Amino acid sequence: MLKVFKWVVGVLAATVVTLVVVILVVLLSRQPGLDVIPGGRLSGEEVPGRVTDWSFMQQHRLVTLEVRPSDPYSVNTSCFYHEGVLYVRSSPRFPLKQVRQLIWGSGESRWAQFLLLDPTMRLKVGEKIYNVQATQVEDSKLVREIYDNQIRDRGGTILTPKEASQILFFRID
Repeated sequence: MLKVFKWVVGVLAATVVTLVVVILVVLLSRQPGLDVIPGGRLSGEEVPGRVTDWSFMQQHRLVTLEVRPSDPYSVNTSCFYHEGVLYVRSSPRFPLKQVRQLIWGSGESRWAQFLLLDPTMRLKVGEKIYNVQATQVEDSKLVREIYDNQIRDRGGTILTPKEASQILFFRID
């Protein structure tokens, strides 16, 4: 019996050590972020100047964005091309909202909080990086219109009106 107990403890210890090592590797690599695990500075070909036509983004559903230039923080998020304008979206997704609350004390995406403080952002599409400014969309009618179009065009989970009201859309310029 003691031999079995020692074997179980050994297996559990090895599993915990392996898990800690994997988590440390992911956190220290700081590649473009996973959902609740952010990355660091993006690498790729910098595109000079301001983009005036984002229509090429109609074929893209996800982008990697980097906020907080003083300590780069990057994540993957969805993007939407709507009536000639590019938008990115941050929303308290469920059940990830509960994970965010445990980690940061808030259900909101941390990158969106940083973006509200400083609208400077780098947007990576493929291997190209665009220096842009982001402006929060505060018109609730426009937010609902963009959200409804996204659901109609791409499908996805339909949020309750309360959940939908918590979505933050940022216009990319």
